[in-house]
Amino acid sequence: MKRYTIPTIFFIIGVILQYTFYFSWVSFTLLTVSCLLLTLFLYSLDFQKPESLADRPHSNADISEPSETNTKPDIVFDTESSLPIEASNAEPKPKDILWKKDPVLLARESIHSETRAVFSETVKDFPFPFFTEKLTSIQYFYYDEKEFKECYWQKAGMMVETDDNPVEWEEYEESKIRELLPVISLDKRKLYIPLTMNAHLFGFLCFSTKESWVESDIQSFWEKSNIISEKIMTKREYTKVTKHPVSKLYNVSHFYQMAKSAFESKEKVTLILFKFIDTNFQSEIAIGLNILGKQNAVLGLGLYQLEDHLYASIISNDKLDDFSEFFKQFIEELDSLGYPSEVALGFSNQSTPEIKFDTWIKAAYKSLEESILYHAA
Repeated sequence: MKRYTIPTIFFIIGVILQYTFYFSWVSFTLLTVSCLLLTLFLYSLDFQKPESLADRPHSNADISEPSETNTKPDIVFDTESSLPIEASNAEPKPKDILWKKDPVLLARESIHSETRAVFSETVKDFPFPFFTEKLTSIQYFYYDEKEFKECYWQKAGMMVETDDNPVEWEEYEESKIRELLPVISLDKRKLYIPLTMNAHLFGFLCFSTKESWVESDIQSFWEKSNIISEKIMTKREYTKVTKHPVSKLYNVSHFYQMAKSAFESKEKVTLILFKFIDTNFQSEIAIGLNILGKQNAVLGLGLYQLEDHLYASIISNDKLDDFSEFFKQFIEELDSLGYPSEVALGFSNQSTPEIKFDTWIKAAYKSLEESILYHAA
């Protein structure tokens, strides 16, 4: 009953104030109605209270109920048995859809964006310094061998990633950049500096000012932009050495380096080989496996391309169950999208004492051959 004193006190104070200053039947009626509504609201809270108390013992019973402990079997890909179901009143959450885009389209966009990614990562790690108060902002444009697209905008120490906005400039300014030469815009408010190294054009920087640029400004900006060009060239060369030229997946030489490093460090990892059998768009599906696997944190560094349609991955043992569930959903969604896929899998772990590196690799290939024969049977 204590909570109903609030509307009573509110009503009494309102009546006293009205009689003291100015009394009106309209204001008195509004005061009465508001106090009644407040009283009804408080009454509804009391009415709902027993229901919440009645539900509480059930929830406590669910929490106190001991859950069964499950020992994980030493199986890499178990697609037959179902996961244990814990007692719960909550509805099971549906799995997130892996393929939010057509597999072929996703793969081709990924390959196309590789050049942009190298450029964007470099300028983000090595932004151009604001060494003069005359400079107000910088736009970073990358070159995809056809046209220029914006990727970053910088204001002092703030870097903002942008969409692929086209350049707004005159034909004369564009031709100068394509000739690998700096140029000042016709209105003198923008300075364009190409990012180039060994006659390769990576993109350009657009420097804006509220004043005007002069020819003497070009040299200092040109010299400082060379640092970014050198970093882009270094990153591109590293990409050429470590990634496949077409699929942009890690290549076979990088695979053996990483596999040797993981083996010698005694990490608890499993080598898994993938061979797509009678599957359309094998390369695109492999690229999709690489993208989605890394997004779901089940593929480690990513997928390695060893041969045509033969791929590998080095997966931590504590991620094998997660990968098994992910891969099962991966194939099921491919079938539903109209890309039926058969995949032969081979695997090898370091469970054998004193196993050698070449034996570890050969065991994975032998397991893969058995899987291929099984699919052919």
